[in-house]
Amino acid sequence: MDSAHGQSFLLLSTYTYALRNAHGASDNLWLLKRFNVLHPEKLPSAQERYDNEVKRILGVLERSLTGKQWLVGEKCTFADLAFVTWNERLGRAMGVPDSDPLKEDSFKKALQCRDKLMDEQGLMPNGMPKGVNNIAEYEAKIKAEEGA
Repeated sequence: MDSAHGQSFLLLSTYTYALRNAHGASDNLWLLKRFNVLHPEKLPSAQERYDNEVKRILGVLERSLTGKQWLVGEKCTFADLAFVTWNERLGRAMGVPDSDPLKEDSFKKALQCRDKLMDEQGLMPNGMPKGVNNIAEYEAKIKAEEGA
């Protein structure tokens, strides 16, 4: 496969995983949390349905990651990062008491990757440019750059 086709394939694969997250995983995770945590009455059939669906999606991800570290290609992409918030909420949605994703190695790797990518763009982990301490400073920086 030549370079252009390889790049197109990686981009398409990345978008495919992002769309799967947006249209499948996120909806099912939300419904799992709704029926396990937020709903005023227990509905065992709904809890079981969404618990099974989330486990199925996790199985698909697990099989996709077999023998490799990242979903697409040889480095962290948006496809991997799209699942970070999903994974962060998974324990609570499944009703696991005291679940803390920050203790999980996979979550730590994703955050390290995010921090590295943001650093390369001159940003801090909170999304603010390096050297900017608050929103007022950021707004002043933007105005100064517009006036230049």
